Amino acid sequence: MDSVKLIQDFLTFNGRLEKQPFIKRYIVVFLLMYGFFYLGGFLGMPLLSAVSSVFIIPQMSLAVRRCHDIGLNWVKTFLVLVGLMIPLVSLISLVFLCWGKSDPYRNQFG
Repeated sequence: MDSVKLIQDFLTFNGRLEKQPFIKRYIVVFLLMYGFFYLGGFLGMPLLSAVSSVFIIPQMSLAVRRCHDIGLNWVKTFLVLVGLMIPLVSLISLVFLCWGKSDPYRNQFG
């Protein structure tokens, strides 16, 4: 997989994303995000810690596409995204996204 396609895959908000690819990609983004954050703190480089905030965009992209796969409307998708920003509620939102049942039929997102 070439790097342009890989980057586009993490930055697009269109389409659907099934359960297993969501979990795998979310783990990669999560590890990169917290890796940069803690590495910057450990090395005393606040700029490196700030770089970790860039990974919020791919995290939201994955969550939106997973909500599309589940078949949620925009209001529920927005609530899930807000839930991902609140520390303890984010665990509930993440569990919902990981165990939510995919819509087996075509919906407005594909």
